[in-house]
Amino acid sequence: MASKKVEDVLFPGIGVRVKGVSDSSGSLVVEAVSTARPGRCPTCRKQARRVHSRHQSALDERPLGSRRIIIRLQVRRYFCDRRSCSSPSFVEQVPGLSTRYRRSSIGLAGWLG
Repeated sequence: MASKKVEDVLFPGIGVRVKGVSDSSGSLVVEAVSTARPGRCPTCRKQARRVHSRHQSALDERPLGSRRIIIRLQVRRYFCDRRSCSSPSFVEQVPGLSTRYRRSSIGLAGWLG
């Protein structure tokens, strides 16, 4: 039987690579980085090409038993190259995991709903 990678178990089919998992005061902290294709500007929908910087966000995930899971997700901030766009830069979202302005994962939001 082939062993599975941590990201295949935690994030199946999602463009995320797990860098590490640690135990921090009763919570599991998952350090992860986005490997997804560049996204589109949320304002004008133009495909991103240039990376501005990196950004780390903390997302709450569904608990594992009684343990809280926190995902520290490193994502890219992109420039929007369309001159008429009102957003000069934006942070990528990982489809199936994160959405704008949310501090919890899509999975946790669905689980709570």
